[in-house]
Amino acid sequence: MNKKNLGFMEILFKRLNIQSFNQFVLVMIVFAVTGSLSLVVTFEFMDSVGINPVNTSPYLFWPIRIIFLFFVYQILLLLVAIPFGQLKYFWNFEKKILSRLGVRLNSDH
Repeated sequence: MNKKNLGFMEILFKRLNIQSFNQFVLVMIVFAVTGSLSLVVTFEFMDSVGINPVNTSPYLFWPIRIIFLFFVYQILLLLVAIPFGQLKYFWNFEKKILSRLGVRLNSDH
């Protein structure tokens, strides 16, 4: 079957390596929860250590917040995936992200 005959959902499932509609829904829920939770965690942590836009230069505050947010998101993505039964999917997703950043993990272990 060529690409023109595939529907949008089939193309999306293939691109995301998703096996069923139920898995698609779970993956989207994990992404949504993780995104919101990472913003909250980042805000609370930075505020608790005294890094906020009131007392920190915006040239320092925003790069720190974005970098910290990136790392918090990566960790929370795996943690949030566990209760939804999608750890294997998101661990493979994380390995792909890390390999693009130049970090190589042994995939057999």
